[in-house]
Amino acid sequence: MSVPQSKTWLVDGFCRFTTRMVRKSFQCFAVQGLDQIPSIAASNCSLVVYANHIGWWDPIVAMLLRKKYLPDRVFYAPIDAKALEAYGIFRQLGFYGLKLETFAGASDFLKTSREILSDPKSSVWITPEGVFCDCRDLEQPFMPGLAHLAATTPNTIFVPLAIEYPFWQEPKPMIATRFGEPLSFQAGASKADCGKKIFESLRDTQRHLASSVMRRDFSEFDFVVAPKSQRLGLYDNLRAWKAWLQGRPFDPSHASINGKDSTSPGQRN
Repeated sequence: MSVPQSKTWLVDGFCRFTTRMVRKSFQCFAVQGLDQIPSIAASNCSLVVYANHIGWWDPIVAMLLRKKYLPDRVFYAPIDAKALEAYGIFRQLGFYGLKLETFAGASDFLKTSREILSDPKSSVWITPEGVFCDCRDLEQPFMPGLAHLAATTPNTIFVPLAIEYPFWQEPKPMIATRFGEPLSFQAGASKADCGKKIFESLRDTQRHLASSVMRRDFSEFDFVVAPKSQRLGLYDNLRAWKAWLQGRPFDPSHASINGKDSTSPGQRN
């Protein structure tokens, strides 16, 4: 398998399109762990970001995070080979086919990923669980490819990324993400040690994100897409009209019942 194309102008255009999709479908796109980004961006090492796998939105989340915080990194991501056949445009966006159910497919994945990561400006975004899992399922094992990759690419940084799509007070869910502590592995590291550290690092990152999500406090996050409340039809239009008659501003948020998830978030990593 040859190294896939990743046309920056096309990837960035796709990100602009999907940002509109996110604004339409979610209340906001929140992120934690940005204190990790400067050292990652400044390093002369290739990058693997590995995330838990919840659903359809995960690749879009990865692309938008790369565009926002690591724009100098070239985007690549393995994807199920059958899905890649159905969405051929993804071949121009850095996606490459994945057939881990066969030995030959696993070998192709490792060979292609290593070739990609030989470029210090590359980044591979991967979901090692291999199947959709609930974000609170911390026991799902990882497929072996990522541990093999870590044990054989010593000039690469591995960064865990936790993802959730929780509902708070608003009718739409939010995207909540957190970058964890970067990992690096020396030449000769065992596959077992790499796999253990990678697994535990992502699960710890998920636990930290889950704690923040349960606190429902926007001040604990930065934002790719800032929170915005929307009017809900006739009822909110009547509320707005009442506020206008009373000479006060109308706040369309539905969070006043507990005062926590305000639509005027602070900035904190």
